[in-house]
Amino acid sequence: MKAVRIIEPDKCPFCGAPVVRLLDEGAHIYCSNPDCEEKKLQKLNYFVTKQCMNIDGLSEKTLRKLQESGRVKEWKDLYEMDFDDFVCCGLGNKTALKLVDELKKSTTDAKAENVLMALGIPMIGKVTAIKLLEHFKSIVNIEMASLEEIANVEGVGDVAAKYVYDYMKANKKELEYVYKYLQYSYATSVIETASHKLDGLTIMATGTLKNFSRDGIKDSIVTNGGKYASGVSKKLSFLIVGEAAGESKLNKAKELNIKMITEDEYLDMIK
Repeated sequence: MKAVRIIEPDKCPFCGAPVVRLLDEGAHIYCSNPDCEEKKLQKLNYFVTKQCMNIDGLSEKTLRKLQESGRVKEWKDLYEMDFDDFVCCGLGNKTALKLVDELKKSTTDAKAENVLMALGIPMIGKVTAIKLLEHFKSIVNIEMASLEEIANVEGVGDVAAKYVYDYMKANKKELEYVYKYLQYSYATSVIETASHKLDGLTIMATGTLKNFSRDGIKDSIVTNGGKYASGVSKKLSFLIVGEAAGESKLNKAKELNIKMITEDEYLDMIK
């Protein structure tokens, strides 16, 4: 099959602003315009997803309608709306009533790690959010921490730490909204542990897995008591090998005599 050259865009297709590539973000490029409406919409869309605030009923289509009404510009606006506000934006009575309930529910059901993820800080997925909250106990404490203190948290790393530190210093207003509307942000992160079958084990996965997404395998390892590693090292207990696994990781694992297991073998471990 002949390779097709992909021309990388140099401008945002929605607002025309130059695009940028963030540190350690690989092929991902972003619009540099903080006022880009599409960028704001996608931030809202991420905020309400299942892995973040889990607000059912707020599809991208619905969020676009709310944004175009002029009433919703950022996520805090959703928490300031009532039944009549949603109806005025063109939503039906049943949908409006459901959204009021879902938003109220989200202020008590989501954990602190979900809130931290929902803020959209680069490189902060569930595993890293949990590690930060295990160490600092609350988003408030993370905000007060120094760059060095954040970077010293096991499994976070210098680049992710810099993103967290910079966000906490540059977004004081948004953090005020977190403390005002999302009361659980003060609480200690509570990690639901499915089992302790992986206690004491540090595991990493490489390649494509049949039953897990990239974040899914991380969550599975953590919720079963293990630690997820970001790289192959002597500390690694097992390397789960999927399809099209990275050759460099496999070679390093062989050099270090790291045991390699299949996805099915991993599933047997957590049964």
